[in-house]
Amino acid sequence: MDTDTITGGGPRLRPALRGRWSHGYGWRHLPLTASTLVVMLVAVWHREGHLESPGPALLVFTALQWLPLTVRTVWPVPVLGATTAASAAQLVLIPQLDEDWESAVGMAVFQPVPVAVMVAAFTVGLRAPRRTAWVAGATAAAVLPLLALGTHPAEDYLWTHLVMVNLVLDGTVAGVLVAARRERTVREQAEQVEQTRREVEAERLRIARELHDVLAHHLTLVNAQASVADYLVRTDPDAAAQALRGLAKHTRQALDEVRATVGLLRQAPEATEAAAGTAGGPGAPPTESGSAPPLPTLDQLPELVTAVSAAGATVDLRVHGTRTALSPRGELAAYRLVQEALTNARKHAPGTKITITLDWDADHVRVRVHNPAPPARPGSPAPTGGHGLVGMAERVKAAGGTLDLRRPGDGFTVTAVLPTEPIDPPFSPTPLDRTETP
Repeated sequence: MDTDTITGGGPRLRPALRGRWSHGYGWRHLPLTASTLVVMLVAVWHREGHLESPGPALLVFTALQWLPLTVRTVWPVPVLGATTAASAAQLVLIPQLDEDWESAVGMAVFQPVPVAVMVAAFTVGLRAPRRTAWVAGATAAAVLPLLALGTHPAEDYLWTHLVMVNLVLDGTVAGVLVAARRERTVREQAEQVEQTRREVEAERLRIARELHDVLAHHLTLVNAQASVADYLVRTDPDAAAQALRGLAKHTRQALDEVRATVGLLRQAPEATEAAAGTAGGPGAPPTESGSAPPLPTLDQLPELVTAVSAAGATVDLRVHGTRTALSPRGELAAYRLVQEALTNARKHAPGTKITITLDWDADHVRVRVHNPAPPARPGSPAPTGGHGLVGMAERVKAAGGTLDLRRPGDGFTVTAVLPTEPIDPPFSPTPLDRTETP
């Protein structure tokens, strides 16, 4: 963004503008300033409709009008005032200093006025606060014709007066429009940066939820199986060996899911959705290309129930209705919800029976996980909601569903309702669908 960039309007100078005023003259503005001098000199030399050397007085006024433009980006408003004053001095004094002033053609009688004023008004519109730009531009446009009326009567030079006013106002409008476009560009860039920041933050939270669900669940199972193996190693070596094999299996599954979750950081959103919706399970091996396994879906619930049961819990899975399609986000949300609920039940109500119920309907699926209240233990604190329940609610909400958490007298119940996706029936052509050719 160049030195003309501005970031807001108002009666006070904008912070970015105040900073740029203190940086001195920008060399990138020299082309316009130099071009203005060329235009002014050409206008002076052609006032009479052909190439004619102007008098010294007109050349002096031309220089006086142009010189303030060399610092127009440093002090826009004072420069507009200086160029307006020099132009007004020419309009008032040139009839007394130049006897041939009336020899100019009608539209060129004021030249080089108001070329310098127009460029100064453009700079004010570009760099000054909006209100200041309008007031300064309108004042300059009104002052010049009013002062010129004494020496150039309106009945003789009406159109020349109108053109002069119009040029000054056009310069102001052009500066304001360019400033507005640059402000919009800066605002859009800021909004894009903020949108990117929000997306990055949301992605971090999503990955944090994934890691929490994976690690909390599998580490709970590993801890339980390690305790069982430690208890059985002296009394039942075969059962202890089986528990240790289950421990190795769950650590491998945890590593696979962590690898899949971390892999999301390197994938585009479309690839992420595809990974979430690909068939596979937490224990699926890596693909031939070495990529991480797909994220789990409701099809892997039996494996999850088997793993939790092997760690010593009693889990009952009940499915009602015909399975329909869920969105990839919904599949993952439902699986993680059940996984988190099982982890919480083992942690806060060990030894109780956990019931998982899936009720499939045409437009939604109801996922319910219930565990009875554990036996009361003196001095044990009541369970409190942690990050798992918060993440559970966020997942369900992101999938377009609703979540209900209840703690009735007989235990704890988690219920989520997730919308299903309609499945189009296979296309079977009818006689009306066939096109017969003679």
